[in-house]
Amino acid sequence: MKDQKHRHDRRGFIKAGAGACAFSMLAPSIGHARELEDYPAYYLDDPDRGMGPAPLPPTRIYPAMDQATVGMAGVKRNLLGRLDFETVLAAVRESVEAAGGLQEIESGQTVMIKPNMAGPMTIPGKGKVTTDPQVVRAVIRLCKERGAKVLVGDRGLNLGIPKMAEMTFAISGIGQACKLEGATPYPWRLSEYVRFFPKKRHWSQGFRMPKILQDVDHLINVPILKNHEGTTAEFTCCMKAYVGVLHPDDRKGDGLDTFHAKNISEKIVEAHLCIKPLINVVDAINIMVRGGPGSGLVQGDYLSKAAVFAKSDLVMASKDRVACDSAALSVLKLHGAEAGVKREYVGKSVRDQVQLYYAAELGLGQCEPDRITIEDVKVPRFDEIKSNWA
Repeated sequence: MKDQKHRHDRRGFIKAGAGACAFSMLAPSIGHARELEDYPAYYLDDPDRGMGPAPLPPTRIYPAMDQATVGMAGVKRNLLGRLDFETVLAAVRESVEAAGGLQEIESGQTVMIKPNMAGPMTIPGKGKVTTDPQVVRAVIRLCKERGAKVLVGDRGLNLGIPKMAEMTFAISGIGQACKLEGATPYPWRLSEYVRFFPKKRHWSQGFRMPKILQDVDHLINVPILKNHEGTTAEFTCCMKAYVGVLHPDDRKGDGLDTFHAKNISEKIVEAHLCIKPLINVVDAINIMVRGGPGSGLVQGDYLSKAAVFAKSDLVMASKDRVACDSAALSVLKLHGAEAGVKREYVGKSVRDQVQLYYAAELGLGQCEPDRITIEDVKVPRFDEIKSNWA
């Protein structure tokens, strides 16, 4: 395995230069799809959407933190272009090992795995907006090998639909992954909630988080990489996936505390102060570079026809969620640019993303290139990914 790995200091990302730049089960398609730019943001009835302070500019001043490592592994497809579980498992294992492994997990401990389970949405013939169940299954397997008891959970969207999380487990395939590997599905609505106060710029009233996250021994974050339409968050990965930690009612808030008002990125970052995951494992196999999950819920067939996916065939892992998002965003930029996507994340430097530099300023992880090392294992188009750091 060692001869397949190549250490790449993130300073090399800059030296490389700038790169190339439905919910179909619940609502039938209606009307005619228009170009993405024709649609307004999907929180059309939110009077506070434009409220709130603008993001603070980066200071580039960070507390002392350890050097970060991101493991990145390519996923092989079979002759039919499909993914087999064993190849996904191999990529997950390689990326996790490159990121430092799971030695912290001791036999008998309880691990909570959090996939991105926004809702049971799928776009026929294109892809999913929830974490690939094969990636979730692979992470369960690695935890079980350590002798851990494994729970898999998330909160899911608050759409007034009873047992939304249970529906997502069933339709996304994550429930089946749990069954195959002997993990327990645990919708977070079953947990008691406790209030947390970040005591930073936002969340003046704090927010409630599932107490189960304080009770387990380890949390593993398993997001899917994708574009995020309709808010200034811009993209979803390790940081944005923490929306599931928030009690749905606290996402509404009042006035400046409204989660989906202006400057959602800083609020996302401050939510991460409540708990640190042991490791982050990113599903970047089939990524959405245009469109976004929420918009399709109210725009009929808009999501299905406007969504664009790209097969990047990658899995990433890191114990540093900020560094992991940095590498992931470089992947998203590469494929978004190739698809001709006109989104701000495509043309913006990775280190200028609010989610990343603000998180680094709060000591959540590294965002500077000379403090992040990439361990790649047979990563397709790695040099092009590097160039998209700029």
